[in-house]
Parts: sequence; structure tokens; C-alpha cells
Amino acid sequence: MVNIPENINKICVHTGNILNLNEVKKNAGQNSSEELVESLKIALKGWSPPAENNGTCLEVRSNDETIKVSGVERSELRTSAKVFITSDKKEALQEAIDKLFASLEADNIDSVVMAYTGTSHEANNRLSEIQHLWEVLEANVQSGKLSRIGISDVDTDLFITLYNSAKTKPSIVQINLASCCVVPPALQEFCKQNDIQLLTHNDPLELLPNQALQTILQQESQLSRVDWAVRFQIHVKCRGVLATKGYIICISLHEC
Repeated sequence: MVNIPENINKICVHTGNILNLNEVKKNAGQNSSEELVESLKIALKGWSPPAENNGTCLEVRSNDETIKVSGVERSELRTSAKVFITSDKKEALQEAIDKLFASLEADNIDSVVMAYTGTSHEANNRLSEIQHLWEVLEANVQSGKLSRIGISDVDTDLFITLYNSAKTKPSIVQINLASCCVVPPALQEFCKQNDIQLLTHNDPLELLPNQALQTILQQESQLSRVDWAVRFQIHVKCRGVLATKGYIICISLHEC
């Protein structure tokens, strides 16, 4: 069992560059969820909390020094990220972005796509929650921290409504071909007309299932939940080479 002091109510795990982890490289065919689970196990293996901790959040860092791409100018790199968030709390999304910038020691990130996995199934509620979170992404674009922002796993009507209502328009939309075997023609046409990058992906709807989380932490199911997770990638532009890939995940340990 991961030994976590009683006063700690949140733990943020930074996997570092998982491209340098032999255990992950051996299983190149893993999906995102399996890859994240394996990376978290490695990061937490043999880890113990510091003797002194004045806050209620612990940072677990694994091979952090491997994130930086040596011998290449920052201008030659393209950094992208996808934020998986489970609630519509603005402070949670901003925390994910702040942790990402701190981990990468970056001034600007080329693109961030948000995957909102809230529990609301009502179309109007889901739209309202996404618009609420979108304001956080817009603020980070306006401050110069993010260049492009996008959204994942929304239906065509919701995406068009979000686009029309947003101050900063989404320039990327991702759809999961596992749940939508054909790209909706209406979405294709809208993206074409508005110069929006339309991408497909195969990320699981639930990046880190609760059962997998409990297995990693070896705790009771009601004691922890994933607040958000970020997957980041750094490519060398001229070569199209993926140089860095990693995850940051925030876990609440004591539900209110």
C-alpha cells in the first residue's frame, strides 16, 4: 500500500518522459489507459513521502529531468497536451494547466485539447458545463500561455453551439471512432468551412478507471478519485519526431 500521511488529501503524480521507461516501451501496443496505469506503478514504486510536508498535497515526481529535449531550440519544438477532467470546477482545470506549465518549465504551449468526462447526460447541462470550463482555456489564450485550444468527444450540435458562443473559437475537435465509426458529415463540413482541425483518437472514455486506481493505491474505493489527468507530448517540428511523452494526474484521497 502506498504510504500516505493522514493530513494529505491530494496527490499529484508526474510520470516524467515515459518514452525512457523500458517497461512502457516493451508494451508499445497499450492503449492510453494501460499506458497510464503502467507509468503510475513505476512512478509510485518504492516512493515514500518526505519526512516533512507542510501542505495537504503531495507531489510525486519520476524521472522529471528527462522531460527536457536537449540540443534543440525551443522554437523548433511543438508541445501539445490533452486534459481529461471529471468535474466542471474551473479551479481544477486551471490547476491542471498550471501543473503542466510548471512540469515542462514552459512559457507557451502550442495546443491544449479538453476532454470533459462529467456525469451530466442532459445536453443543455453538458453544454453549460463545457462553456463554463471553456472560459478557463480562453483566459489562458488571452494571457499568451496557450496558442490553440480544442475540445474532444462532443456531438456536432454541441460543438457548433460552443464554437458560435465562444470568444476564443476552438481550432481543434477530436472524436472517438470507437463510439462514432463514421465522422458526421455535418461536422466535417463545419470544420472545413471554419478551418478547424478535425482529428480522431482512440482514448478510452475513462482514462483511469476507479478499479485500476484502487489497485495502484491499494486503498478502499470510496477513499479516492481522479480529479484530472494531463497527457503531454513534445515533437521536434522539422523531423516530426516524438521526443517526450508523459502524464500528470491529480488524485483526491478523501472524498467529501
